[in-house]
Amino acid sequence: MKRHIHFLLVAMMGIPMMSEAQEFTSSVDCNLHGLVCNICSQPDFINIYHPGPYLTWPPSTNVLEWEFTDAQGNLMHEATLVDESTVSFSFDIPITDTMFVSVLHTNDSVFHNGSEYSWACLVEDYLVWEVTEGPLGPSGSWTLSGGSVGVDVSEPVEPECNLQYDGDGDGVVTVVDVLGLLGEFGQACEEVSYTIEGRWLWSPSENVEDANTMYEFADGLQYTFYCVTAECDEAYWNSLDTSEAIPNPDTYSFDGDTLTIDEFPQIVTFDCDGGVLDFSNGGKLWRLGSDCP
Repeated sequence: MKRHIHFLLVAMMGIPMMSEAQEFTSSVDCNLHGLVCNICSQPDFINIYHPGPYLTWPPSTNVLEWEFTDAQGNLMHEATLVDESTVSFSFDIPITDTMFVSVLHTNDSVFHNGSEYSWACLVEDYLVWEVTEGPLGPSGSWTLSGGSVGVDVSEPVEPECNLQYDGDGDGVVTVVDVLGLLGEFGQACEEVSYTIEGRWLWSPSENVEDANTMYEFADGLQYTFYCVTAECDEAYWNSLDTSEAIPNPDTYSFDGDTLTIDEFPQIVTFDCDGGVLDFSNGGKLWRLGSDCP
């Protein structure tokens, strides 16, 4: 609630200045755009607040595309709203389930910090039902648990390309530099690409040794395996066949940095030479057989 009030104060203080300058366009950095639970104490209804329309001007071109799914990837609610900061809906899922929320905020009139690309900020998070003890006894509410940090998706990340003419950096191009340049003919600066296909481990802790779940991505299907033995070592995971996965595998696709599982897109990045897969909502997978911590 304090965070919500803070955003409202910022917006209220900025409105007079912006009304005097109709052409003024602005926003704060995307990673400062986080979600807030307005009404989340009911087991079958939520109201979520997004600060974007208050922090990004002009407000008339703020578009928020919301999507909510359950833990199985089933669509619960979707909405495209213009210049509206809150979204609310009723639902019918057990409080033991997890809700995933994704909201893409765009504004074609804003070019943040001089960017050549118009504003696009993606926030992904998830909600779980938490019970706390209070003066009147226990009470529960849906709680945003993923950090709710925005990711700037308005500008593609280009790899740095630096083919040197002045190879030794002395400020003078010499024969030695030219000979070195000849060795670069035919080369290109290309971003290293990794594949999602293969087997990945999930751990409830930050230690891959505690992994109790494996996902296999193959031919558009994601298979899920659970460890049912005392020792979930690499030999155990390698011994499993897709026939031993749980029934009804999920569908997936991978394009650029977006992994879509059962129509739920998530931004991912590879670390440790492709041995670790980091999700924008805070999740993490280890490639089976890698030595990554």
